[in-house]
Amino acid sequence: LDYARIFQFGNFKKSQARSIKNAENAPVKPGTRIKLILKDVPIALAQGYSPDRPFIVYGLLQYEHQMSVLNFTIQRNAEYTEPIKSKDPLVLQYGFRRYLVHPLYSQNTRGGSGTNNVHKFDRFLQAGRISVGTVYAPIQFGTAPVSLFLPNTKPGGSPILVGTGSTLDINPLRILVKRIVLTGAPYKINKKSAVIRYMFFNPEDIAWFKPIQLTTKYGRIGHISEGLG
Repeated sequence: LDYARIFQFGNFKKSQARSIKNAENAPVKPGTRIKLILKDVPIALAQGYSPDRPFIVYGLLQYEHQMSVLNFTIQRNAEYTEPIKSKDPLVLQYGFRRYLVHPLYSQNTRGGSGTNNVHKFDRFLQAGRISVGTVYAPIQFGTAPVSLFLPNTKPGGSPILVGTGSTLDINPLRILVKRIVLTGAPYKINKKSAVIRYMFFNPEDIAWFKPIQLTTKYGRIGHISEGLG
């Protein structure tokens, strides 16, 4: 998929509201019993039809046939303990759609998009916290439930649930950064906080890093609370 050809909204919320409003004004109202005639149906599909199973047909809203970048929140299934690496092939079920995807994981930044829409890339889907997955996928309006499955290659085997969540947004401008090393001089260390000097030299840099979770060399984690001076 050519990244330059993916669909990007000037204002996603307005486009979503307009598309949903147009669907509500459709001539056929929800709950109406209608007769549906399908043309040019493949023979294999017609032959595989069974009256014992429901035949489900979906209608798409405006723009929902376009490809873009889908971001969704995801939390690991506690019963699945194997590592899940970014770009590992998984089956994504969101709404009525199901695709084989290679998601990239990043931190679910406090305050939404954060400064400059920059988020720390995660090599693995972390246990015990909510992360954000990013994939190429068709546009989906509204908030839809998301499930991630590990494909089961055994004959007759069922896919394994590895995580659940919900759709977050359609945003090709979300930036994932792998690692930035910050250095400074510890000035005062308290039980739950520390004062670090000479890490930044202007307030713009402090604001840029505030939404991002920081990790020390020995594994301590935290956020920048405020600038000094």
